[in-house]
Amino acid sequence: MRELSIGIIEDLTPSLAPAQADLLSRVATRIAYGRGEVIYRQGEQARHIYLLLEGEAQSALLNFAGNETLLRIHLPGSILGLTALASVPWRDATAKAIQPTLLAKVSSDRVRELILSDPGLGLSLIQLLVDRMRDFHFRVGDLQALSVEQRLARVLLAVSRREREIETGDQRPEIHLTHEELAQLVGSRRQTITGILGRFMQAGYISKAGRRLYIEDVGGLMGLMP
Repeated sequence: MRELSIGIIEDLTPSLAPAQADLLSRVATRIAYGRGEVIYRQGEQARHIYLLLEGEAQSALLNFAGNETLLRIHLPGSILGLTALASVPWRDATAKAIQPTLLAKVSSDRVRELILSDPGLGLSLIQLLVDRMRDFHFRVGDLQALSVEQRLARVLLAVSRREREIETGDQRPEIHLTHEELAQLVGSRRQTITGILGRFMQAGYISKAGRRLYIEDVGGLMGLMP
């Protein structure tokens, strides 16, 4: 079960055993989503959870002022839509595909039956929720303790670590997030992020080719952290 963790600069520890993922997949309906397609919307009634099989997705929260905050980036093996198991099952965020994505959709009633038959599955889901809460606490702490520049450096390092795990022809980690998405993760405005990225390029920490950003100096970004 993997998703990008910003607060601690690592992927959340896999907690769903292969047999448990297979169990969910066998009772699920498989659904494909195109890039940018909405999986579910904030405020909708939640009746299903989703196991991400292929591709990447994101969860984002829209506040009362109309501002969107990117909560997390889901990688293959991640679980989406756990609010379907809440006492009041409503979506607390909107999920959409970042790229062509395949998900296994399981009804909340079926998930409860599986947890009763396999308590280990329930423990794995609890571990995921605790890991997400820990990451959220780190991010809240960053808002108080770190500058926008430092928070952006942390996000770039987190994405850099993720991209280094992917086999590509280019050895430089690529940042596949837009300026707006980076701003949402950092808790700032797009214009501010664009300005800081410009300074990072001047310092040689990152480079740009077209719309793509590349990490050139991981150590330099690390040096910005307290």
